[in-house]
Amino acid sequence: MDYNVLLVEKELSIGGKMIQLSKVFPTLDCAACITTPKMSETARHSNIKVTLNSTVQEIQKQNGAFTIKVNHGARCVKPEACTGCQQCEFACPEVRPDEYNTRLADRKVAYIPFSLANPRIAAIDRNGTSAPCISACPGGVKSYGYLSLVQNGQYEDAMNLHLEDIPIPGSLGRACYAPCQGECTRGSLEGAVDIRRIKRFFAEYYYSKYPEPPFREIKAEINKRIAIIGSGPAGLTTAYHLALKGHKVKIFKAAPKPGGMLMLTLPEYRLPKAIVERDIKNITSLGVEIECNKRIESISELK
Repeated sequence: MDYNVLLVEKELSIGGKMIQLSKVFPTLDCAACITTPKMSETARHSNIKVTLNSTVQEIQKQNGAFTIKVNHGARCVKPEACTGCQQCEFACPEVRPDEYNTRLADRKVAYIPFSLANPRIAAIDRNGTSAPCISACPGGVKSYGYLSLVQNGQYEDAMNLHLEDIPIPGSLGRACYAPCQGECTRGSLEGAVDIRRIKRFFAEYYYSKYPEPPFREIKAEINKRIAIIGSGPAGLTTAYHLALKGHKVKIFKAAPKPGGMLMLTLPEYRLPKAIVERDIKNITSLGVEIECNKRIESISELK
């Protein structure tokens, strides 16, 4: 009737309960056949703005006009970018009870509500954040992410997720002082998750499968040369990220071996040197050079 309409729906799709039924009373016609055309017409209508995952918080009337406050929930997916392919759902390792199946079955955290959902756009459940353990990590490693992947048996994916932040998981799995575990919220229940030991597990699994680092794609080469003084954890991590961005990196080390305190201070029973050497290969495989027995005492001489 040429009115502009705001349609507020608390669920992730329109159609209500009817679209979730197989048959409708009394004709026993297919619910999808009857409802889908109406849903599509509504969703595409130029005078109708559909606001999903939303609830009306307050309605006020003043001088004949209405003002409403709508609480719009986050879908955590860009609607314009989603094609409904469900690839995120297949890849997601986390599960939750499925409300569509009255919590009798599970669904993924990244999911499309049901097969006939309109619009067919995925959503991601976010029940808070795992900030305590991530914030406590000096390297910002996404521990909750790799714990979920390990739980799902995706050990290589867990390793690759760790390598997005720090390239020496083998050493950290044995020698890190694990501040993340001190902040783990499970500590108030049965005890903190043994994050460091889980890291050691998937790192050793990965290294036994790949004695030499597999190919990692790096960005186009940049015509810049960067020198890093010292090959401890900080120097190695810096070189790693710079190399991934396409820089030519060379590390200068005064000691006879790279690795800093990991190689020269920690005893063999705490951190085997072979593990440190394999960690360092993650960096040198990107083209990073390491020159040992080279003490830098003058920046101008270095230039």
